[in-house]
Amino acid sequence: MEAFCLFLKRFAYPCCYADLVTLFARPIPQLCMATNEVMNFIHTRWNYLLSTLNQPWFSCANFQLFANAILGKGAGLHDCWGFIDGTVRVVSRPGENQCVLYDGHKKVHSIKFQSVAAPSGQIAN
Repeated sequence: MEAFCLFLKRFAYPCCYADLVTLFARPIPQLCMATNEVMNFIHTRWNYLLSTLNQPWFSCANFQLFANAILGKGAGLHDCWGFIDGTVRVVSRPGENQCVLYDGHKKVHSIKFQSVAAPSGQIAN
């Protein structure tokens, strides 16, 4: 299990295959093949969770449960079921249209992802 957790570091930024060569004592092509196998396994096993945004937990009944849980923790809103969460992912400076990806607040070129996090830990896009 520990080796698998270390293997998943491949998906963590700013890690690349070259960083993992010393960790696993394997050449980059083998690490790439292993990563692809893991991604294929995840897709084969859980692709139904990734194929549609209409998930069973995304319902009015659950929204009410989420709102009650938040209210129970002392929030002043009766109809708040989630919290806005944002992530900024840095990208290389593009050759053209740089202003589209430039983030003046962080002073980097990036892509911004924003979603709503439910109290259960699930993310609604």
